[in-house]
Amino acid sequence: MEADNNVSDENCKKGFVADVEEEDVETLKRRISSHPLYGLLIQTHLNCLKVSLGEVGEVGTTDAANLNQATIPSSSSELDLFMEAYCAILSKLKEAIEEPVKETESFIDATYVQLRELREDAPK
Repeated sequence: MEADNNVSDENCKKGFVADVEEEDVETLKRRISSHPLYGLLIQTHLNCLKVSLGEVGEVGTTDAANLNQATIPSSSSELDLFMEAYCAILSKLKEAIEEPVKETESFIDATYVQLRELREDAPK
């Protein structure tokens, strides 16, 4: 019987820990979604997705100036530092994705120009 009680106690503890962890996750989600940089984070993420899908250009601006303009309390918490770093990294990722896309578009445009010139110069 005592072995059954120990197993039961272990299961109760695991259930309690899971409940506490779930509450912590929900609390963290609320803190992140209410953070001053959350909107910028979402916008920057969407811009990365757009560029990776071939849509060069931005829905809004996501440069370092926006990161500096965001209202962050003077005493930065770990979440503040994380959000700042995540926004900065996403901006750099967008630029890294955007560069080869722009180069490819330039190459294709130049190829079209050359093809048009060849077509115009061809004997009729």
